[in-house]
Amino acid sequence: MPRLVGHRSHTGANITILMIIIAMFGVIYEYFGVMNIVPGFGREGRFFQLKSQPTNEQVIGKPNQ
Repeated sequence: MPRLVGHRSHTGANITILMIIIAMFGVIYEYFGVMNIVPGFGREGRFFQLKSQPTNEQVIGKPNQ
């Protein structure tokens, strides 16, 4: 359907909203530990535990001291 004559498109507003949403997801991923760009930002532990990486206790068989 063609755009009505004389009406302005909202492309700038749509791009701004899209960039805000992308930034929000970036902050959420950083907080929960999905990505680590800012050291020391976010929760103490990871939200999604990596199952393929063994811990020290699994490798040497005794707990950390």
